[in-house]
Amino acid sequence: MQSRRYAPVRSPHQPDVAPGRSDGYGARPSPARLAHHRHRQAVLMRSATLHGQDGFTMVEMLIALSIFLLILMGVFQIFEPSNAAYVSSERKLGVQQNARIAMDMMVRQIRTAGFFPENLTTDTTDDVANPVGVQIATNAALAVAGDLDGSCATLPAGPCAGASKAFVFCLDNSGLGLRRVNAVLNAATGVAASYVCSGGDLLAESVTSLGFAYYDANNNPIPSPPALDGQPAEAVPALNDTTQRSVVRRVVITLTARESVPNQPAQTYTLTSDVRLRNP
Repeated sequence: MQSRRYAPVRSPHQPDVAPGRSDGYGARPSPARLAHHRHRQAVLMRSATLHGQDGFTMVEMLIALSIFLLILMGVFQIFEPSNAAYVSSERKLGVQQNARIAMDMMVRQIRTAGFFPENLTTDTTDDVANPVGVQIATNAALAVAGDLDGSCATLPAGPCAGASKAFVFCLDNSGLGLRRVNAVLNAATGVAASYVCSGGDLLAESVTSLGFAYYDANNNPIPSPPALDGQPAEAVPALNDTTQRSVVRRVVITLTARESVPNQPAQTYTLTSDVRLRNP
């Protein structure tokens, strides 16, 4: 009697056999299983290779940090003088610019002293009595009068009442700088109510000295020890005797500004302007 042969039953956990074999005996691993095995071996070998190379020691970190700090200190030492020089130059430029602006304003307004448009209109009711252009002239202060900012442009019809003012240029005794007093003239007297320097507007800081020299039409110096016609500064001018003030045709202004920077020597800047009056 011929015996019956049965095919072996494959376990569900048995790996897939290689192509070409169907009996399940001596089957080769599938390509997917081989790839997984190789990947696992590579990971294990890589972990063994990296063992002992997982970071820096504390000593190495301290050495690296010390080197970095030394480099950073060197960079600061290079750039700190440059920054100090830049700040110093900016302060110097600011002082010079403020002094020049103040000088330009003085020159422009002193040049137009003596122009009283109220006295040039057809309306005589607003004429300024005693139209004196230079009201106070000392070696450190100057007060000029007239339409110094060009506020009246309706000549000869007018009206120009109140156009004339008195501007006083002086140095603040408290050391704050150059000031300008802006006062409205009294048409009946031709003078303003106050010529006090401390009540004026600050034109420029850091101005340490201000000087004026006066000349006549022939460029001869007019003696001013210390004030023309004996008229002191910061006082309402007396216009009954203007012998010296009335012949002023040229004014030389000298202005000195001082720039101070901490830990550096102070520097001074002197500006000079020669002004000729247009309305003698």
